[in-house]
Amino acid sequence: MNFTILDRYPDRETDERWSEFLANAEMATHYTTPDFFNDPFVRGGERFAILVTGTNNRIEAVLTGVDDGRVIESGMAVRPQTAFRKGTNIDEAAKTLASALTKKSGEHGELVRFYSWAAIDKIEEFGFANQSATGGDRIIMLDLSEGADKIFKGFSQTRRNEIRKAIKHGELEIKELETAAELNELYAIHLDWNMRKGTEPDVRDDFEFAFAQKDHRKVIIAKFEGKVIASSYYRFCTGGVVEYAANNSLVEFQKLRPNDLIAWRSIEWACRSGFSH
Repeated sequence: MNFTILDRYPDRETDERWSEFLANAEMATHYTTPDFFNDPFVRGGERFAILVTGTNNRIEAVLTGVDDGRVIESGMAVRPQTAFRKGTNIDEAAKTLASALTKKSGEHGELVRFYSWAAIDKIEEFGFANQSATGGDRIIMLDLSEGADKIFKGFSQTRRNEIRKAIKHGELEIKELETAAELNELYAIHLDWNMRKGTEPDVRDDFEFAFAQKDHRKVIIAKFEGKVIASSYYRFCTGGVVEYAANNSLVEFQKLRPNDLIAWRSIEWACRSGFSH
């Protein structure tokens, strides 16, 4: 296998091959798509992507990341940015990725760190240490092929009761963020949420850009008496993985369980839309 390292959005021919790969990849996510180069929330260095190719220049694996000149970082334990084609030789593809990362790091690199959904059994042979996520670095993964009904039955009794109660009362409207007015209300909640948490809010321009990025992002809100009171943000790759990214909500409306109902309606949407996880 061979590799190509990109430092910008690909040309049309590469974009088409990349799209074909994503349609046939295991665990494809938003940050393994070419739109990684356009995402406003990617920070920490210069962006890059590695495309591993095999026979007939077919893409077999993709890895994206950032390079700050010393450290190369590809994703997080809770957000891998590596994808492999279904049925590919993962060991061979991983060896090629390791060679590409070593070349990218060069003589001045101090650390290369990347994450994968699947274990790479022979990664030590390629010069990397291997560690599985534990504790807070582990995530909850839902197999959406089971369908919404079976997933719902797997919830705790308390969770099921809270969702049923919220649906029965009918006080909340759960919908996709659609209008400029809703965006204004939501951004005010975002500012309030970050002030309470003591964290830096996203700037308005980035917030609006993400709202407009319909091909790889969805914002689902809860409204009470016509007022936006909560929202969850999702990243996704069509046919692949939907990732819960964040939530903002107003404290005074928590008793209505808006976040529970947003999460459930989001799972129903993901199942209907043919996502894998």
